[in-house]
Amino acid sequence: MTEKITAYAWASGLIEFGHEVPDGALPIISGNELRVRELIDVHARHSRISEQLLVPGVPEANNQHDGCTALIKFTEIITAEYLEK
Repeated sequence: MTEKITAYAWASGLIEFGHEVPDGALPIISGNELRVRELIDVHARHSRISEQLLVPGVPEANNQHDGCTALIKFTEIITAEYLEK
């Protein structure tokens, strides 16, 4: 049986993984752990100073609306690719 995991993002754009979405974070996708991590790793922006993964467009957004729009676009891309297989 494969492990199920959820990728979620904070307002800063930081992406993390867990079995539950903490208060204050927004879900990106839930599903097979290996597949979710693979897709996030491919599409996320990788921090230059750490191992952190970021939602493209969120850290540099001018306001929360633009950040939310970037998160929605990212979520749509990840979900579409996840459902292809």
